[in-house]
Order: sequence, then structure tokens, then C-alpha cells
Amino acid sequence: MKQELIRSLQVCALLIALAIPSFAEESKRGLYEGNLTGGGKIVFFVQGNHALSTYVFDTAGHQASFGGAAVADNGTFTLTLTPSGTISGTVNPTTVVATVLGQTVTANRVATFGEAEHFGGRFTATATSTTTGAPFNVKVVLDAQKNIFLVAQQGATVLGGFGTITLTPNTSPTPSPTVSPTATPTPHPITAKHGGDDGGGDDENHHHGHDFEGNDERQDHDLDDNDEAFSATFSLTLVTGEAVTGHLTFSHGLLLGDFTLNGVTYGFRASHESNEHHLANISTRGFVNTGQGQLIGGFIIRGGPKLVLIRALGPTLGVLGVSPALADPKLQLFQNNSLLVENDNWQSASNAAEVTATSIPPKDAKEAAILVRLEPGNYTTVVSGADNGTGISLVEVYEIDRD
Repeated sequence: MKQELIRSLQVCALLIALAIPSFAEESKRGLYEGNLTGGGKIVFFVQGNHALSTYVFDTAGHQASFGGAAVADNGTFTLTLTPSGTISGTVNPTTVVATVLGQTVTANRVATFGEAEHFGGRFTATATSTTTGAPFNVKVVLDAQKNIFLVAQQGATVLGGFGTITLTPNTSPTPSPTVSPTATPTPHPITAKHGGDDGGGDDENHHHGHDFEGNDERQDHDLDDNDEAFSATFSLTLVTGEAVTGHLTFSHGLLLGDFTLNGVTYGFRASHESNEHHLANISTRGFVNTGQGQLIGGFIIRGGPKLVLIRALGPTLGVLGVSPALADPKLQLFQNNSLLVENDNWQSASNAAEVTATSIPPKDAKEAAILVRLEPGNYTTVVSGADNGTGISLVEVYEIDRD
């Protein structure tokens, strides 16, 4: 009887596991920035493809506002701003197009943004002062181009402005030496991960909270002694005209900062709102035939999102003495049975310049490459001969260290 019960539970568990849907998709996460008429700015922060936070800096109307909303599967959203106003629009992989303040704005995704840049991200904190009892709830958004956006709420009052950051030499023994945000990211070959440890993704070492737009979020509190650090000063102007200056120190996933407004200095300690992400796994060499003889490879993303470069090589192998090498590889990327992206000759890709910027583009123009940011999930690569040719090919996945 006991063995039958155990067997039944195992079958039920298997059926449940098979019924769990996969939500893998091209990632739209990141920071998007656009310009308003009159010199203002709008910033969109997309999390998990379906959670959106928005910050509006209306210099013409002298009003800062913020809001949050869920994003539909087709990318559309409508949100209500605090203290007033509404925005509707569409989130795309590279842009957010929205109607705000009677104008249509296109906000572009910041090219390099995230934890691994050692510069850039969104931080949430309560800023307090020793001279006043009224704290501010603050959001600090930094981009890799050394821009800073600040939104502060104190009761019914919402302040906001934007400016620039200047990195400063770090003379203190802690935190560690200053990191240049312009350093070239280093690509890493993907290695297989085994067992249940996904490297501290969405469910490990994090706690849930809510930002003051009302969106559910996870804040990273992992402290890595090998993390690098930077110190900086910043200056910005609020949309109401007041100047704000301050200092920032980023170390071990935390942003320590202060800012001075109207002669009062406020200090804060904020966690970086970006989980540590890892990718698994594969590099495979094999013979590519026609029909069912295509070369198949697979990899898994945990935590996500992750920017990956996938290459299908053939002629390069021939130069190295491999024979017969596939003369003209064609590369396709699938999620389940859905084709996400495909490429024949890598230089024909719309983002070929970004592929080159990774420092590891294919060496031959007939080889294929896909550079894409992906959400967590299971993915499959398929290599075939673009001209129905056959031969040996190598398909490989690289983690590009930008997220």
C-alpha cells in the first residue's frame, strides 16, 4: 500500500511538472530613456518583461511624477502617475513608445546597463537627515553613460531631477579601487551547471519587497568580497529649479550615498535592484547533414535576463584543418517550437555592429551569429547548411558580460 501511494505521488508530481508552462522569451528588461519637449526626460524601467516603472521629469511644467503598471503580453500598458497624469504605450525589445503630456515619446534602451557593468542600475532607499524628522523615499537610477535620475517622495510632495556623475579617485582602503564604467566587457564561454544550484537566481538569497510605484520587486543582497567598487560625486537640477549635489559609493551590491537639498543633507543605503544571473551551457561540434541531420545544441538560462552571443562556425574550422567543414552555416534559435531569431551571414544582422563590439564575432563572413538578450528558459540552437550543404560545424554560446 505504501509503495503504491509513493508511486502515485511520483506520477502526480511528474504530470504537474510537465504541465508547468515555459515563459522564456526575448527580454525587454532594462532602462529606456527619452526626451520630452521643453528639455525634460522620461525614464522607463522594465522588469521581467511584464512590470514597468516610469519616471517623468517635466521641466516645462516643473513637475516630477512616477508610476508603475503591468505590461500585457503584446507589450501594451497604461498607468496612472503620482501625483497626476496618465501614460499609455508599448514596450518593444529596443524602445518604449508612449503618449505622455500630450506628446508621443520614443525612449531608447540604454546600450549597456546592469550589474556587471559595475556602474548603472536602479536603487531604492529611505533617505534620512539628522536635522529633520521628515524622510524621503528615493529612487536613484544610474546609467552606464554616467547620467543620474533622482525621484524623491516626502508625503504628498514629489521631487525629481536629473544630472551627471563624476567618478572620483578612491583613496580609502574600503571600498576597493575605482572601476571605470567604460572598460570593455569580457565575454565568457558558457559552462555546464549541474544539480539544483542555479547560482543565486530569482529564488536564492533574495527577499520580496514593493517599490513605491507598487510593483513587486526583488532586491539583491548578495555580498561578494570580490566585487569592485566606485566612488562618485553628482550634481543635478530638480524640475522645480533647485540644485542638488551629493556623493555615491557603490560596493558589494550596495549604493551608499547622500544628497544635499536646500541646505539639508540626507543619507541613504540602497540595494541594487538586479539579481545575479547565470547561463548554462553548451558548445557542440558535429556533422551537419540535410533534413533531420541538422546539428542541435541546447542551453538553459536561470535568473535572467542574459545577453548571449551564439555562433555557428564552418569555414573557420576548415582553416584549422577540419575537413569537410560546413561552407555556409545557417543558425536558428528556438524556444520550444517557436523560432525566435535566425541568421545566415552574421554581417547581415541588424545588430552586426554590436556583434563586432563583443570582440568575438565570427572570423568568416559566411558564418552565422545571433546576439540576443533572453529571459529565463530552455533554448535550442539548430545549425544547417544555408545552401543545403553538409559538413562539420561548431555551435557555441557565449555569455556577454553586460547584464
